[in-house]
Amino acid sequence: MSSESAPRTEQLVLLLTQHQEPLFRYIFSLVACEADARDILQETSLALYRKFDAYDASRPFLPWAYRFAYLQVQKHREKAARSQLLFFSEDVMDLLAHDRERMEPELDQRLQFLDGCLAKLTPQDKELVTSRYAMRQGAEEMMQRFAMSRRTLFRNLELLRQRLHDCVTRQLQSEGLS
Repeated sequence: MSSESAPRTEQLVLLLTQHQEPLFRYIFSLVACEADARDILQETSLALYRKFDAYDASRPFLPWAYRFAYLQVQKHREKAARSQLLFFSEDVMDLLAHDRERMEPELDQRLQFLDGCLAKLTPQDKELVTSRYAMRQGAEEMMQRFAMSRRTLFRNLELLRQRLHDCVTRQLQSEGLS
């Protein structure tokens, strides 16, 4: 690596780190499997690295990165088509990609509201939600950890999802966003 390319590489690493979550959410909205989305994110990062010299730093990074992600999703779809594992038609995928980009500000706002709503939960309820959805713990492990039956666990998770949904919806309405 030349001394000239080191600052550009650092800039890319900073941008990828800053935008990794929204980029992953964009990709995951276009494919049905989380593992595939993670693989596509890695391929997208490589493509961005290879083409980073063409990036205009005066323009927003994320829309530029979305175009690369979209192309990587297309490549993934071509591979899946050869193995006959296609989930969405190309027209549907194009529509999803366009809608996802258009809705980005609203989705970011919803995530901010969700963080605030999570902060309002009791510590045990927050731990329950975090264990299931952030840490992706399985039901059996959670049943033992929280000393709950399967039925109680899933009932509590459903009630918490509903409370969080209602909280986010109220905040959106109070801000005039829904």
